[in-house]
Amino acid sequence: MVAGLRSPVTRTQVSPAVAQAEKARRVLARRNFLRFCQYVDPRYETPAHIQYVAEKLQQVALFIESRGQEGISRLMIEMPPRHGKSEMASRKFPAWLMGRRPDTRVILASYGADLASKHSREVRNLIMSQRYQALFGGLSSKDEPVELSADSRSVAAWDVAAPHRGGMVAVGVGGGITGLGADLLILDDLFKNREEAESEGRREFVDDWYKSSAYTRLEQYSAIILFFTRWHPDDQAGRLIKRMAEDAATDQWDVVFLPALALGDYPASLDAQREKMRDGVFLPLADPLHRPAGAALWPGRFDEKWLEDKKANIDLYEFEALYQQLPYSREGGFFKREWFMFVDSGPGKGVLARVRYWDKASTQGAGAYTSGARVSKGKDGFYYIEHIARDQVSPGKRDEMMVRIGKEDYEECGPIWIYHPQDPGSAGVDSAMATNAILSEAGLLGTFEPISGDKEVRAGPLSSAAQSGKVRLVRGAWNNAFLDELIAFPKGHYKDQVDSAADAYNTVREMAAILPPVPDQIITYEERVSISPV
Repeated sequence: MVAGLRSPVTRTQVSPAVAQAEKARRVLARRNFLRFCQYVDPRYETPAHIQYVAEKLQQVALFIESRGQEGISRLMIEMPPRHGKSEMASRKFPAWLMGRRPDTRVILASYGADLASKHSREVRNLIMSQRYQALFGGLSSKDEPVELSADSRSVAAWDVAAPHRGGMVAVGVGGGITGLGADLLILDDLFKNREEAESEGRREFVDDWYKSSAYTRLEQYSAIILFFTRWHPDDQAGRLIKRMAEDAATDQWDVVFLPALALGDYPASLDAQREKMRDGVFLPLADPLHRPAGAALWPGRFDEKWLEDKKANIDLYEFEALYQQLPYSREGGFFKREWFMFVDSGPGKGVLARVRYWDKASTQGAGAYTSGARVSKGKDGFYYIEHIARDQVSPGKRDEMMVRIGKEDYEECGPIWIYHPQDPGSAGVDSAMATNAILSEAGLLGTFEPISGDKEVRAGPLSSAAQSGKVRLVRGAWNNAFLDELIAFPKGHYKDQVDSAADAYNTVREMAAILPPVPDQIITYEERVSISPV
């Protein structure tokens, strides 16, 4: 047997009870991946999401070990930054798998060779460690211990000692791996940054390398682990998700979707899920960890307040992609950023019509938002989006919010109509009438109407007006979040601000069309409100 490389150890005598307990821990660590992580790293933290991913990785090992009879062959892990995915999947898992199956060949790829080699070095060092050797190596009871080959000096390519044939090769995207085979292919963040992910040329390059170089290295009964912090709906994860939805003959991935803050709504059916997949985004039918809306993924390290602060200090586009795994394109579909001109104020006394239109939600936390848009049309022919109010509130707090904003509007603009939607059914009518009564009690003008037509149809007129240069945005702290949602529409996860602004625009347009175009000295704005078409 060729002597392998391992760390020097010091032997001490222990009691039979301690020795028996140690033996039991080793048996569990060899058998169970999560127990292995805890054994080789006693300080390793195992919150719920780590336990969940560890179970999935154990199923990948089962697929390879059973020669495709059981387990998972294609695992995609979507998690936020600094939540432990690389430590688990790129470093500890291949070492554990090689300990159990020493002939396993691993190719580990990342956006650059330096990062891939760093991960490879960590695996190599782990195999040489005393604790690993106690499980699988020369300090264990194995007849053929798993040790590093004496001539494996490179961190980018190394082998375990004979008689085993296992080992690892680390490459960057585009690196040569011709002639090499893999039982396990690990793809760890194939894009370095947003600039790379937003480059169509780079996305094509990564995809071509994946298909022509990496994928062709796979042995029979091999597995792939791909994990990403999402940057773009058309990144490599997005492309593979789209292919799943469009062609059942392509690889069907087991997707682990773990946003930093649990979502409040998920697809209602497999058809709705598949429709979202065609946009390069995978959403499960429920939160995998059964978290309530708004709950943090790793509250012991990154709690809800920390994440909300993070969201407030980076734009929605960044937070949705990096932390929520919900990327969308900056290019926009219905709306483009350059269509909107900023102004310091609305039309003032030259207003023809003005409303506040609410899109109501009753979910607190990271679910749907309640949003109210104040929109006006001036005699100059322009439409002004004057203000967007938005929050995640309970039904009671929502009504309080509508009253508070209504009073602020009254102080600033005088009496205006406050619109809110009527949900279907008799319960919807009762709820709408209750909201009207609350507004009336506060001295405000409230009215409701059933909403018809889908969101895209209702947003169409606002999109056309904006493209024609007819829409102005009054400067305010709400501008960036509103524009981020606009340009993501209809692919973005949130649509409440678009809905409220579009419905407000449509209502104001109808109002202005039928109100008499008379000068202000003959009829006041307050008098015009009294003859509005409600």
